[in-house]
This record gives sequence, C-alpha cells and structure tokens, in this order.
Amino acid sequence: MKVGMFVTLEWEAANDDGRHLPNLIEQVRAAKDAGFSALWLPQHFVSGPAMRQLATSPMLGLLAGIAEGMTLGTAVLLLPMLNPVLLAEEAATIDHLTDGKFILGVGLGYRDHEFQALGIERRSRVPRFREYIEAMRRLWSEERVTFHGKFYHFDDIGLSLRPRNPAGIPVWIGSTVDSGVKRAAEIGDSWTGAGAMGMAEMKHWWGLFHDTRTALGKPLDYPRQVSRECFCGPDMATAIAVAKGPIAAKYTRYAGYGFGGFDGSADDAAFMQFARDRFVVGDEAFVRDELQRYRDELGATEFRFRMFWPGLPQSEVLASIRRIGRIAATL
Repeated sequence: MKVGMFVTLEWEAANDDGRHLPNLIEQVRAAKDAGFSALWLPQHFVSGPAMRQLATSPMLGLLAGIAEGMTLGTAVLLLPMLNPVLLAEEAATIDHLTDGKFILGVGLGYRDHEFQALGIERRSRVPRFREYIEAMRRLWSEERVTFHGKFYHFDDIGLSLRPRNPAGIPVWIGSTVDSGVKRAAEIGDSWTGAGAMGMAEMKHWWGLFHDTRTALGKPLDYPRQVSRECFCGPDMATAIAVAKGPIAAKYTRYAGYGFGGFDGSADDAAFMQFARDRFVVGDEAFVRDELQRYRDELGATEFRFRMFWPGLPQSEVLASIRRIGRIAATL
C-alpha cells in the first residue's frame, strides 16, 4: 500500500519560534526513512497576519532534492489564480527534478479574499480552470503552440522545458461537489478529495467518478487516493489526548470558511464520534484496521496523510510517522 505525507506549510504567527522549516525538513526525512512513497504540498495565499505559510513552488524545488526518489504532488494548487504558462514551465522543471515523479493536483479555490487579492473574479473560476488545463496540456505535448482562449492568448510559443513524459504530467483534480467530480472524470487523470470526507461521501464520489469515466470511454486504471488526518500514538488514550487539540484548532479555522468544525473542549468520546470516518487517530492496531477498511470498502490504492497540525510537538509527529511506516509495510 502506498502512503504519502501531506506537508503542512502553515504555522501560527503567535507561536512562531523559527523552527517550522527545520521541523518540516526533519518530518520529510523521517517519512522517507519510514518508507513513505510521496509528499503532497498545499497552496494558499495571503493567510496573514494570524497564520504564516511557505510558498508552494519554492518548497517543491527544495523538497525535490531532500526527498530524492519520492513522488512529489500538489494537493491542490489554486489553478484559476495562476498563470498557466508559468505553471506549465514550473511543473515541467519539478517533473525533471523528480525524475518524472510529479503529479499536478489542482482545484478551483474557495476563499474569497484570495480571489480578490490576486485580481480574479470568482465567478470565472470554472471556465478558467478548463481553459488553463487545456493550454498546459498542449504546451507539455507540442513543440509550438498557438492558443486563443477566453482568458489567455499566445501565439507560436514553446516551453523552455517540456516534461520527461511526452504525454505530459498527470493532472489530479480536487473537488467536493458532484459537478467538480464529474469535471475531474472528464478532464483529469484522477480525482482527489479533502481530508475530512466521510466514508459515505467518498463512496458516492468515487462511484460518480468511475461511472462518469465509463460513460465517457475514459481509461479506468486510475489511482484511488484517500486523504485523511492521521495520528498514530503508543495507545488509544494517548493518541486522542495528543491529537485532539491541534486537529480541533485546524477544523475550527475551517469552520470560518463554511466547513464543519469541532469544539476542542469536548470530551474524548465526542472527538472520536466526530473523527469516525473522517480522521485516523489511534494506536497501531486501530490505524491498521482503518487502513484495511478503506482499502476494502473504497478500493484505495494509496493514502495521503496530514500528520502535523500547529500545536503538535515535533517528537510526537516523528514517532507517529515511524509507526505509520511500520503499518504500511505490512499492508
């Protein structure tokens, strides 16, 4: 079973001790040593002043050297807010730095202030998304390209560097609505979900993705990735006690964007009820059983785990990574 780690690029400004980047690099090295096969990086903009966040593109370049041999992916880049020619060139470079092991995960974006800050009308995000993917794929696969779209135009250009694979770079599309999952099936190479989807939601969307691709005559040998918040402790009680607060704080912030949150002051039973089918938090036996359940019920071929949230001690993160590595080796 393939296991990848979601690399947390953000931290709380109020608790900035200058250790986030060194800690992140240490986590990546621990994941590589533990047998993780992939690293996944997110993207957000203008998250200050409360939160600090490292920019995705330079971090991909840094980690390509540190995590040699691992797949690098994005989960997800906010495509409508980006320049498609610049992204096509940067993606091709990362593809070469990883020896062809780069996956471009992209999404529409949902935070109004990001669209405003970058000068993009939110209502234009879907047609921009489609147009930009078409433009990038042509740039990756053709020597010279002329493209006249609604939002982007260029004449007779060729990328400075094209991907190692003449077919281009795999594009995975993130979404949490039916229309977006259908779009992923139509123009993407796979679909990728969020970390707090329930089992019923994932079954519905993977079924919709598969049925849509079948109807369109698209290849059906796509990877099925499951994304989870994951912490593996030495025992159940310790795992819950250590992870509950940091995860709850993360989902309280999500609630500000219209997603469900969780009261971090609630008791352990309430946390586990909220976590059921959303998070994988427990001891090694519990985590192993959960991963087997996702594999059996969803046909999961790989996992993407976020294993750090602001407030979680580095020693606990590293220990959890090592435990997950042991579990994955047995599946």
